[in-house]
Amino acid sequence: MSPPQQQPATRVLLVEDNPGDADLVTLALGEAEAGAFELEQVARISDALERVRVSPAPAVILLDLTLPDAFGLEGLRQLGEAAPHVPVVVLTGTDGSLGAAALQAGAQDYLLKGAVEVAVLTRALRYAIERHAHASRARLLAEERAARAAAEGARERMSLLAAASTAVTHSLEDRHALASLASAVVPRFADWCAIRRNDTDGEGPEWVTAHRDEARAAGVAASLDAILATPGSSCGPAAVVASGRAELHQDMASNSTPSPWRAMLEELGTPSAIVVPVCLAQDVLGVMVLAASDRRFGPDDLDIAEEIGRRAGIAIANCRLYREARLAVAARDEFLNVAAHELRTPVTVLQLKLQQVALKQQASICGTCDRAVPADYSGAARQISRLGQLIESLLDVSRIASGAKLEREDVDLCDLARDAVNRLRELASRSGSAVVLRCGEPVRGTWDRLALDRVFVNLILNAVKFGAGRSVEVRVGNAGDQAVIEVEDHGIGISASDIGRIFAQFERAVSTRHFGGMGLGLYITRCLVEQQSGKISVTSEPGHGSVFMVRLPRAAPAAPKET
Repeated sequence: MSPPQQQPATRVLLVEDNPGDADLVTLALGEAEAGAFELEQVARISDALERVRVSPAPAVILLDLTLPDAFGLEGLRQLGEAAPHVPVVVLTGTDGSLGAAALQAGAQDYLLKGAVEVAVLTRALRYAIERHAHASRARLLAEERAARAAAEGARERMSLLAAASTAVTHSLEDRHALASLASAVVPRFADWCAIRRNDTDGEGPEWVTAHRDEARAAGVAASLDAILATPGSSCGPAAVVASGRAELHQDMASNSTPSPWRAMLEELGTPSAIVVPVCLAQDVLGVMVLAASDRRFGPDDLDIAEEIGRRAGIAIANCRLYREARLAVAARDEFLNVAAHELRTPVTVLQLKLQQVALKQQASICGTCDRAVPADYSGAARQISRLGQLIESLLDVSRIASGAKLEREDVDLCDLARDAVNRLRELASRSGSAVVLRCGEPVRGTWDRLALDRVFVNLILNAVKFGAGRSVEVRVGNAGDQAVIEVEDHGIGISASDIGRIFAQFERAVSTRHFGGMGLGLYITRCLVEQQSGKISVTSEPGHGSVFMVRLPRAAPAAPKET
């Protein structure tokens, strides 16, 4: 039978500058079990710090509290910072209070120098090592539990955010999306949740609520509406919407400052709450309130709530984009219907006129053919001209969309205006309108001739169309380094609510049942003017006509320098 294996000696570092005290410790350990302890001595705390940084480290340190370079608990503090894994037993004089203070500062034990006996010393060293090892294991266990709890919390937070992300994609109608979001966070994160958008497309703003107790959801919404109606609130939903900053109310019961917001939470039995803005980038689109009765929200919960608020903001933005897309599709469909009608009418009339001409030419007896046939041809020509105008408008839209380049040349606006008025004079007269041109001296500049011809034609046709059979005046003049075009009618005018949109594509300020057209003329005019660095505006009063004004820089803008 082999002898039992001998345990390695326990390494002891003695930090003592007094040779007599050092000898006492050496003698006491020498009387211990043979080979049980291995003693190393240093006289200064600086030497001890160097020793604990090298391997193998001592298993325990005996520390004198009166050293040349460290007095009192200073040496203990320095060793604790440099080697927290090594237990320390302090040596002190007859003053036991200093030893008790050392225990409070992290020492495992203390010994009075006059009572250093072998049994006491060896027991103190072994117990110090055991207690320190036990404390280390307990600390590691606590750290492991904290890490597990943190991992579980992170997993739960990720799961909650994933559920929130899924919820806001359930519907492209924002109220349904927000209702799904509120249901996703109740009850796993809060006892109740309420979300409110800042705007509801003209409808009264409403809270979207979810509650652990469904019967109480309506009461939450009513209480929140009452809070919003309370003026001068320094906290709560109104303050968050105004500032864009979230609020964490960990425990309203501990807040002695009276406020309507605190009173409401107490009335609902939820002393802890989070209020976060529903935002997209820097835009605050609404507000969200989360409240709990059986837990206290903390900073980590606030971070999660703010992230949920951002997801709600993305949901609202997506719903808005979807609504705008639907409106755009509806506008496109309406345009196609109007365009089909507008293009079909002149073609049908043209076909009928040509059929009449064919029938009259084939008639064997027609005493009036010499007058009727030219008149029919004239009617057909007018319809062809109308069809040409419509097609030209569609072509203009295509050119604008493709970004066609301007062909600039020296142009006299008076000549262009005169030519456009002459071409449209007959059409205007059939509508009962007389077109008057007022242009004195030449107005010259560098522009695209065809584009400005379209500007004149579109503005005159618009004035004749809505001029109620009254006169139309075209004015061209100089204003410093700019040319000014004004087209004035005395017709039905434009309401203030419509002025801001009449220059948009497919927009119309009148009913299609009373006035034809595709809603492209003014849009094309604005684009052609802006392409030449100009601006167009309108002043109008319903029932008193309109004045469209175009300002154009007479000189072409400088070409950008190549880099």
